[in-house]
Amino acid sequence: MSSVKHPKRHPRTILNHLSFRMLYGRIVKEQQYLTSLYYNLKVIGWDDISLFPDGFAADASFLYHILKVLLKVKPKSILELGSGQSTKLTSRYIKENTKKRALILEDCEEWFEIVKPTIAISERCRFICSPLEAMKFQKHKCSWYSTKILEEEDIKYDLVIIDGPFGSYRYSRIGILNYIPKIINEKDFIIVFDDAARKGEQDTIKQAERILKKNKIPYVKFHFFGSKKQTYLTSPNYLFLGSN
Repeated sequence: MSSVKHPKRHPRTILNHLSFRMLYGRIVKEQQYLTSLYYNLKVIGWDDISLFPDGFAADASFLYHILKVLLKVKPKSILELGSGQSTKLTSRYIKENTKKRALILEDCEEWFEIVKPTIAISERCRFICSPLEAMKFQKHKCSWYSTKILEEEDIKYDLVIIDGPFGSYRYSRIGILNYIPKIINEKDFIIVFDDAARKGEQDTIKQAERILKKNKIPYVKFHFFGSKKQTYLTSPNYLFLGSN
């Protein structure tokens, strides 16, 4: 993967990562999620998938709960922003479920070429390399995928995974909010924010909640803590996913 200059960390991000929940997640919960992840992969016959939940990649908490959503909810349509370890799970799920489909967007061409051979690409599982361009959400500037596919296609996604593009100091990955609620199934949706301990992601999550409230879309919110934090915004029928 090409070298990327990491943005300065917001002070609130630093404090969040030193919180009791984050420390407990990193020291205790992450190992539990890792054990459960590999156990469940073996049970369903997916233990041939090579996963590396370390470094800046998806952590075990993120991967375990994505797997849980795939198995228990069985989403019909998936939008995944950013590719990597979780993409191996979503693409395998699409491959084995013929009436499901996924769209995966990646902005880094070099990383796209690395990930591409590791996943099952098909007409139902589209993997698109889309370089970033300048965009705005309200008054907030951001970098976003240059493809116009989300504007052009009339698809309602049951599961939206937000793990890209690269995070920013404030209002991170906020470009997705230009498409909500248009692209979600309002009565049956799951929106996943990775890296949710970062101030930038928290800004975006708060804005997402305002949009749901403004559009009178009922939702629940819950979090998971491993090496990193994930925040879920879902329709009320998926509250059970918040239990461990």
